[in-house]
Amino acid sequence: MRIKVLLGFLLFLLISFAAKSQDSTAIKQSSGMDLSLEGMIGVSFGNNFYSVNVGGPALFLVLNKNLKVGIGALPSLYSLNGKLGARLGVSPRIDYKNLVLIAPFFHRDTADQWVWSVGFGYKFHKK
Repeated sequence: MRIKVLLGFLLFLLISFAAKSQDSTAIKQSSGMDLSLEGMIGVSFGNNFYSVNVGGPALFLVLNKNLKVGIGALPSLYSLNGKLGARLGVSPRIDYKNLVLIAPFFHRDTADQWVWSVGFGYKFHKK
């Protein structure tokens, strides 16, 4: 199951990168509207833990035009010990251009524990 989730995510990333490599990330429709992706998608891995994350609200310290550090919320789908679920994670993050290094952690209701993971993501934005 884990392999299928990871392969699905990688396929999504490849399609997204291919679309981004065209002239523009925006699709011009005949009505004059622009359609594009904005946000971040990522994956993270921990001890018997895998998650697919999307970028939520974040607070950044902008060091220069290419580098930001901050903390943010990450709505996520995860697999923990083979069981699937959805959870909101919190993560420190380092953004360099379109690449994002994340270390999300998630609270478990049972046993009042936290699950930690480390991963990476890609930011989509209209140019």
